[in-house]
Amino acid sequence: MLATPLDREAYPLADLETLSTPRLLVYRAHVESNAEVLRAALESVAPGTGFRHLAPHVKTHKSLWATRLLQQKGVEKFKCTPQELDMLLEAAAKEVLIAYPLLEHAAERVASAIARRAGPRITAHVARREHAELLAAAARRHGVEIDCLVDVDVGNHRTGCPPRAAADLVRAVLSNPELGALRWRGIHAYDGHNSSPDPKVRAEVAVKAMQEVVDCASAVSAAGGNVERIVVGGTPGCLLDLHELTRRHRVDAQVDVSPGTWVYWDSNYDAKMPGAFKYAAILLAQVMDTPGEDLATLNLGYKRWAIDQGPIQVFDTPGCEVVATSEEHTVVRLRAGQRLPVGARVFLVPRHVCSTVNLWETFTVVGPDGRIERMCEPVTARNR
Repeated sequence: MLATPLDREAYPLADLETLSTPRLLVYRAHVESNAEVLRAALESVAPGTGFRHLAPHVKTHKSLWATRLLQQKGVEKFKCTPQELDMLLEAAAKEVLIAYPLLEHAAERVASAIARRAGPRITAHVARREHAELLAAAARRHGVEIDCLVDVDVGNHRTGCPPRAAADLVRAVLSNPELGALRWRGIHAYDGHNSSPDPKVRAEVAVKAMQEVVDCASAVSAAGGNVERIVVGGTPGCLLDLHELTRRHRVDAQVDVSPGTWVYWDSNYDAKMPGAFKYAAILLAQVMDTPGEDLATLNLGYKRWAIDQGPIQVFDTPGCEVVATSEEHTVVRLRAGQRLPVGARVFLVPRHVCSTVNLWETFTVVGPDGRIERMCEPVTARNR
C-alpha cells in the first residue's frame, strides 16, 4: 500500500527551477506550527504552563537556527548529546540536560563547561557507579559540582539502571566522600520503547513505565536522594507520561518531557500518529535518468536520506514507489501512464528525519510565502 502523497500546495518554493539539487529544505512556518501544536497539547494536560514542562531533544534538528527559533517561542530548557552541548552553549540556553550517562571524555567536556560559570545550568546522568566515579573525577579536576539525575531503565533497555536498583545507587554515591561533587536532583527515565502505532498500547505502556518512575522516586527519596526533577518522554509517549505524573500521580517534582522528532516530523512517526505534526524538513531531488518506461532515477541516495527505518515512502508525485536504492541514487516506479522527464524536480519526505538531517552540511530555510530566507544554513552539530 502506497503512502498518501505530499501536498505540494503546503510547500511553496519560489525560483524552484533555479535551485541546485539535491537539497534539504526546512519550512519555517511548519516548524513554528509544530511548536504551537505541541504547546497546545502540553497545556491540554497542564493548563497555563506553556513550555514549562518541555526540554526538547536537539538531536533531530542539530541546528543553532532551530534552537533560537524555539527560544523565541519561549522554550528555555533543552536536551542534547554531549557532542551537541557546544551548540546549546552558543545559543545561551538557560538549562541543558545531557541525554545519557557519560564516559571520561564527555564527563570532562561537561565539567569544563560548568567551570566557565557563565553558561546554562547543566544536568548529567548516572546509571552505574562507574558513571558516578568518572563524573566526580572530572568535577574534582575542574573544581565544580555537577547536578545529576539517576538514569532509570523503564523498558527501553538501552541505558539506565533497573528501577529497583536506583535507591541503592544513590545511597552508595551519597555515602562515598570521593563522589561528593555530585548533587542528586532527580530521575531520568526515557521510554523510547513506547512507540506503538496503537494509541491504546501507548497509553498502557505509559501507565506501567510511569508507575515505575513514581515508585523509584519514592525509594530514591527514602535513600536520601533529592527528587526535585523528573525527565521522561519521547515524542510518542510524552503527553501520556506528563498526564500520568502530573494529573494521576500528582508528583511533587518538576516534570519535563524531552521529545525531539516533533520539531521536523517524519513519515515513520506520521504512520504511527497520523497528522500529529507537519512535515517541516523536506528533500528536494531531480530525475537524473529514466531507465525504463515506468522508472525514474533520482539524484540522491541513502548518503542523503537515512535508510535505518527503511526507504522513502512519501513523495509529492502520487504513486511513486522506491524499487532500488544506492549511495547516490534512488530508483522509483511510477504508476501506469505517469512520466517524469529528466530534470523534473521531486519532493520527498524523510522516513527518519533525525538521521537524515545529520547527513547534510547545510539546509535551506523557506519562508511562508515560498521565498528562500537562508540558502545555506549550517547543520551546526552535524556528525556530533
